[in-house]
Amino acid sequence: MTTAAYLYIGAILFVVGAFGTLVGVSVVRRLVGVELMLAASTITFVATAAGLRELDGQVAALLIVVIAVAQAAVGFSIVARTAGPE
Repeated sequence: MTTAAYLYIGAILFVVGAFGTLVGVSVVRRLVGVELMLAASTITFVATAAGLRELDGQVAALLIVVIAVAQAAVGFSIVARTAGPE
């Protein structure tokens, strides 16, 4: 696939994530929407870095993955807190 195809996939994924964030009722759905937007930006950074033959986009993608892991931990704590011991 070409760089443009990856950029289109990233744009579509970002729009779906933004829609999920804006329309989502629960906190978990909004966090999933933000995760989709982070994944879209990661795809965009890596595709651009590959197209330009630079490492800057891959470093930015690594930072985004670290942010996504922290967000997943927050999401898990929210789910664990709302579920509670039964």
